[in-house]
Amino acid sequence: MQKLYYNANIHTLDNSCPIASAMAVINGRIAAIGTKEEAEAALADAYEAIDLGGKTVIPGLTDTHMHTFHYARSKKRVDLSAANSPEKLVEILKDAFDAGARQNGWLVGVAFDQNAWPVPELPTRDILDKVTTEVPIAIYRACYHVACINSCAIKLLGLGDSCDGILRENEAEVLDPYLESVPTYDEIRENVMEACNDLIRHGFTCVHTDDFGDGSEYAPIYKAYRSLAEEKKLPLKIVAQCRMTTPEAMQQFIDDGHYYGERCGRYRIGEHKLLLDGSLGARTAYMAKPYVDDPSTQGIPLYDEDSLYALLRISHRAGFPFTAHCIGDGALDMYLNVVERLQKEMPRKDARHAVNHCQITRMDQISRMRDLDMLAYVQPIFVRADQHITELRAGEGLGRTSYAWRSLMEAGVHVSGGSDCPVEPFDSMPNIAMAVTRTDTSRLNAKPWHPEQCLSVEEAVRMFTLEGAYASFEEHTRGSLSVDKAADFAVLDRDIFTVASALIASTSVLMTVVDGETVYQK
Repeated sequence: MQKLYYNANIHTLDNSCPIASAMAVINGRIAAIGTKEEAEAALADAYEAIDLGGKTVIPGLTDTHMHTFHYARSKKRVDLSAANSPEKLVEILKDAFDAGARQNGWLVGVAFDQNAWPVPELPTRDILDKVTTEVPIAIYRACYHVACINSCAIKLLGLGDSCDGILRENEAEVLDPYLESVPTYDEIRENVMEACNDLIRHGFTCVHTDDFGDGSEYAPIYKAYRSLAEEKKLPLKIVAQCRMTTPEAMQQFIDDGHYYGERCGRYRIGEHKLLLDGSLGARTAYMAKPYVDDPSTQGIPLYDEDSLYALLRISHRAGFPFTAHCIGDGALDMYLNVVERLQKEMPRKDARHAVNHCQITRMDQISRMRDLDMLAYVQPIFVRADQHITELRAGEGLGRTSYAWRSLMEAGVHVSGGSDCPVEPFDSMPNIAMAVTRTDTSRLNAKPWHPEQCLSVEEAVRMFTLEGAYASFEEHTRGSLSVDKAADFAVLDRDIFTVASALIASTSVLMTVVDGETVYQK
């Protein structure tokens, strides 16, 4: 199949031809790029000509950390992101309760952020009891590292009268048997397709997704994705982040025949993913020193150094890259120590181990990441909310060196972009805009937060394209619009490289193309 895309403003991210007006595609790969005449010369007599009407084209976008399956499931829960106070939270929940919203008999809400409230305190059982005491309620903070429940839920769970209704980190797992009903195989496939169809509307052509881990989660989700890939139904490329939490689970995954890079069509097995701590907003991120605004805690580490080493040596030896959720600098210290130890014992050239989130950092840690050839998977959209609490939690000194995308890049660290959806929406343009502006536009007279860390538009787009491909060792086959690479691209309704930065977030995707196939058109 041959196609000619012409009359376009193509930002290739290829230094040999940064801007082009036409592109020839043969069997899903780019055969030529440049002027219309140059592109036509690569095609035979019979081809489809597509006039893009002068619109802007960028390489297809990659999100290097989200939860595709869980995003689709979360859409069925009560959205609390608009709750700007406890009173508003109760109001939204009451409306949902009156409308009959239930999940396995529970009223379940997601995405509240108490740090945006006049008094930034987590909602206790007493607040949720104002909604109802007859039906159990469970609501999850935006980070999913804290759950809050009402008195009815406390009684049902047998937690006792001393429980204030706030469950942090692993404490919240007590809810899983009640809320996380095991989906059928067909439901998993439906959820995956629903999420994928949402993603392509925002220009995504690849996502790294954390959807399965230990135990019963792994096999059915893996099989659902693989079957969709075999049937050629996946509209974009999927890199599966494998969240194995124990050495036994990781070894079993390997013994089952899985390996890094295992591929079936548009689905492939990716990094070993794990969590080392919680979130900054919930004060469960593990810090090297106590929290400035609560010296009684340093957060919650989910491993110690020895247990982390025992787990990661399995995947390191098997050739997996790994990416660890590190938000606090204490968690990052531990992780860097283990990576350094493993590389000394079992050296692997170009291992591409990564730090996921990479939020609270010191300059010495950034230097260590560079020396260990590690990557950073960052979520620019997090800055919209976290800029208001970082100095409060971590202090001014750490605030200056945290969410430090430019410092990471200048140190030589490869930095790719993501959303951690459903923690934040995966909407591509607001995420790119936040990397450029670092400004919370919901606030009056808002200014950039540590503007020295702002990126150019090209740097921000590169995070979500070429660097996203680099994160899965695919920088030679996708990520830029170059000859012989996959024809993965998005068509935008405005040129985000030249418009005012305030307009980037509202830019729309008009078309998404994967392997030369138009998978979405507005």
